[in-house]
Amino acid sequence: MEHSIISWIQIPSKNLVRSSRFYETVFDASFFFEELNGIPHAIFQTNKKGKKLLNGTIVETPEPIGLGAVLFFEATGNFEMIMQLIVENGGKILTPKTLITKKEDDNQSSIPNTYIDNKPGYFAHFLDSEGNKMGLYGSN
Repeated sequence: MEHSIISWIQIPSKNLVRSSRFYETVFDASFFFEELNGIPHAIFQTNKKGKKLLNGTIVETPEPIGLGAVLFFEATGNFEMIMQLIVENGGKILTPKTLITKKEDDNQSSIPNTYIDNKPGYFAHFLDSEGNKMGLYGSN
């Protein structure tokens, strides 16, 4: 499955209930809640008209809010090369390539198919040359 170079959007939040209510009220969004890599997420579903607003999530974060959403660039097949190019061109890797895991009801972790392309996936966070926090996503 081919998709755009921006494959996922991550909106930071200090309070998932409050922020999910905001998007439900303002944009008619709906969510389901999961803990991925130990972090609570409110994942966008379709709205009441059956339209998907975006591929993304609201993510609970201890980091300062107000710096904007994190855009995840597609990296399938080129993950390591893209990370190398980030560093070589003045960026910085914040979170190395990490397998996305899901916390199950029995407190065990599993490897889910992602909501991006229905395959197990990896992510990384980086700073671009101007200090903007961005992400990479890839299924390998």
